[in-house]
Amino acid sequence: MKKLLFFGMKHSLTFLLSLLLCATSVFAQDTTRFTDARGLMVIGKGLPTNPFWVRLDSTQYRHLRPPVKALARHSAGIAVLFETNSTYIRVRWSLAQRKFYNNMTPIAHSGLDLYAMRNGQWQFVNTCRPGDKEVTATYPVVSNMDGANRQYMLYLPIYNELVSLEIGVSPQATLTTPSKPGIDTTKRVVIYGSSILQGASASRAGMTYPSIISRRTGWEMINLGFSGNGRMEFEVAELLATMKASVFVLDCIPNPTPKEITERAYPFIKYLLDKRPEVPILLVETSIRETGYFDQRIGAVITEKNKLIRDVYTKLKKEGYKQLHYLSGEDLLGHDHEGTIDGTHSNDIGFLRQAEVMLPELKKLMK
Repeated sequence: MKKLLFFGMKHSLTFLLSLLLCATSVFAQDTTRFTDARGLMVIGKGLPTNPFWVRLDSTQYRHLRPPVKALARHSAGIAVLFETNSTYIRVRWSLAQRKFYNNMTPIAHSGLDLYAMRNGQWQFVNTCRPGDKEVTATYPVVSNMDGANRQYMLYLPIYNELVSLEIGVSPQATLTTPSKPGIDTTKRVVIYGSSILQGASASRAGMTYPSIISRRTGWEMINLGFSGNGRMEFEVAELLATMKASVFVLDCIPNPTPKEITERAYPFIKYLLDKRPEVPILLVETSIRETGYFDQRIGAVITEKNKLIRDVYTKLKKEGYKQLHYLSGEDLLGHDHEGTIDGTHSNDIGFLRQAEVMLPELKKLMK
């Protein structure tokens, strides 16, 4: 009988403790003050959009193909800057749909990535991990901080559509736009390209090469990577020409076929040069695909595409376009053959290397 009584008391205490922990958790969650992130500083959007968290809206992409329209709704390259003295940060976000990619982490395609300004540099804090079933998640991204006022930058999902986003802080904390933003929006690089530009296959959003360049320079980067669909359609050139830019980068050669490069590259680039003569353009070759060292067909196609785009560049330079510049793809991934996740798309090492190769060229072009 004593054993049974002890057993019952033990489980009653366990049950009461569980209730107390749950109540504490709910209380802590209830007291968190959430703020719609649209009211904070948002970077990485080439044009204003409606809905808010997309890269292009229906009025801007109405002439583009359906795959480009769908990819334009992904929030790749968009980030939120804010300041707070909260001892913790929570993030609540909703996505348009659940996703699965066999060469990308859920944190990259559907999660978020937080950085803080520390000692004058952007430093990684933590990721916000999406749920495996739900499209809405609340994540305790960082806790137990010292309460100092800091600037933060939160990168959004790179291969999913964000529907809503809220930043949560303690009730007594301040939450504002940065007084001295760590990103200078007057220095803006607009990049058009492929799945690699969009972010395949960084481990998290902050490790795409535009994001790495942005943190190292303080420039705003506009990521217009459209997975498999950066094919130099003339309508895209017309759209790019409407965007504020200090430099244009065309890193789209992985996607068009040799035939498409022959037909489209010259009118695409010439239109942008004529419409925006004050803006330098950096034309980037496709990197050498690792599989192309063994698959002879792939290797031959890559070689042909780079030759064709080099020919277009040479032709335009002869016509007097001094603001056009060229970057070989030879060194973009390094030379140890460890820069991709699947023989095609960059891993974090590949993105770091591409950022380091492109950065000196971009610094020359940035006015």
